[in-house]
Amino acid sequence: MISRRNFLELSLGAAATASFGTASATPVRMPDKWDETHDFVILGAGSGGLAAAAYAKDAGLDVVVLEKLGFPGGSSLICGGAWATAGTDEQKAKGIVDSPEKFLEDMLNTGGHQNDPALVKAMIASTRIAYEFVTKKLGVKPDTVDAASGMSVPRAHHFVPAKLIKALHDYDLSKGVPFLMNTAAERLVWDHESGCIAGVRASSKGKTLWIRAKKGVLIATGGFSRNPALLKKYNPLMAAVDPEGGAGNTGDGLLMAQAYGADVLDTQYIKATFGYRPDPKKYGPQTLHGYYDGAIIVNADGKRFVNESISYKLLSDAALKQKDVKTFEFFDEAVRVKMRDATAKYRKLLGPLDNGGEVEYCFRGDTIEDVAQKAGIDPKALRETVERYNKFAEKGADEDFGRTSLTSGYGKLVALKEPPFFLYPARPRLIATYCGLRIDPSARVIDVFGEPIPHLYACGEAVGGVHGAAYMSGSAVGKAIGFGRIAALAVAKS
Repeated sequence: MISRRNFLELSLGAAATASFGTASATPVRMPDKWDETHDFVILGAGSGGLAAAAYAKDAGLDVVVLEKLGFPGGSSLICGGAWATAGTDEQKAKGIVDSPEKFLEDMLNTGGHQNDPALVKAMIASTRIAYEFVTKKLGVKPDTVDAASGMSVPRAHHFVPAKLIKALHDYDLSKGVPFLMNTAAERLVWDHESGCIAGVRASSKGKTLWIRAKKGVLIATGGFSRNPALLKKYNPLMAAVDPEGGAGNTGDGLLMAQAYGADVLDTQYIKATFGYRPDPKKYGPQTLHGYYDGAIIVNADGKRFVNESISYKLLSDAALKQKDVKTFEFFDEAVRVKMRDATAKYRKLLGPLDNGGEVEYCFRGDTIEDVAQKAGIDPKALRETVERYNKFAEKGADEDFGRTSLTSGYGKLVALKEPPFFLYPARPRLIATYCGLRIDPSARVIDVFGEPIPHLYACGEAVGGVHGAAYMSGSAVGKAIGFGRIAALAVAKS
């Protein structure tokens, strides 16, 4: 039987005459001389990589962070700012009763029980500890807690993404963590004598760098929403959806790990996120999830087509089936005010509609027919849809699509009767792939035979197995920071 070590030795022997700069997927041999040596090498300066650096440094490790862009943050910098965690002071102050057990149940239900319970449990426990670190030690506080996709109770703690990233980055810098910006990791390097990942081959300004990792390498490079070829390979439908995730999300870490036999999970569940304004170049990364506050979703014919309380990933699946993917969130003044007052982001989006204000990205009208005409929808059809839904809302049950709550069992349906009325054009965009490398609860990357690849770890969007078939809001931040922490502590103990 050929072990991984023997296999890699044979592969290396066959490739011995090849140059170090080869673009092949064969394992990369160690150089004659390393440019730098550290205990722990982190690839990616998103929230997961930044958190890992903080915990690694506090644990006494010599750590370095490589980031191929010129600034930290990754997808975390442009996300909605929700961080899902349970049992916080903020929840208790609002009388919200939550627990790790309820969190786990919601995650598994949302994921269609296709996610790994052991991974979810590890994330829930670790992200709760990391949340205390961020809120109490770093002093970054959420502005509100509400219920969002996949939650049976409110546990989406809303942060301003830029403030969260800055706090983590500043902490790392204060501890002396070096950051190699504009430095792209290209290949993982294999030590054939020790049988483990030995470091990284990277490039910066046209120069090749060989960086040794004595104890481990962490892949925190994000997903591949910006890689059309990988999307076409794993989920062709998504290749046609406007991408939104971090500019560096091209699947680098996934490919580097696959060269060493890494297993991959959940690629069949790649889904877009519903709620973006139509023109990505004009409007940027702004979403409105008004359906979780009472809005309904209609198509170009003015008709509902989905249960609005399900995950916005599944809402995207439904929206993509509509003609020209032309869909709208319909709500009244009461729902608008509720959303406007909920978060800073929504105040920015919906505040300009106060006192009769008009904006180009949302239609308003004094009557249902008025707003329908402005949006190019049949006024009669929209009125019939709204009136039918209002009857269901007053009874508390939707006979057409089975909606009984605002989101995942939380919140009562509301009738939409208070003028003015609004139609917010919304589309799916691919903000993240939410699939990737198989890991164990210690954040070790697992190969196709179920064995850990020595000295290789992963966190964040580069990881699969946590979300399953659908996505709970805020669990991406939890997965990144939670497993970043776990990886750092695992390396420190090794």
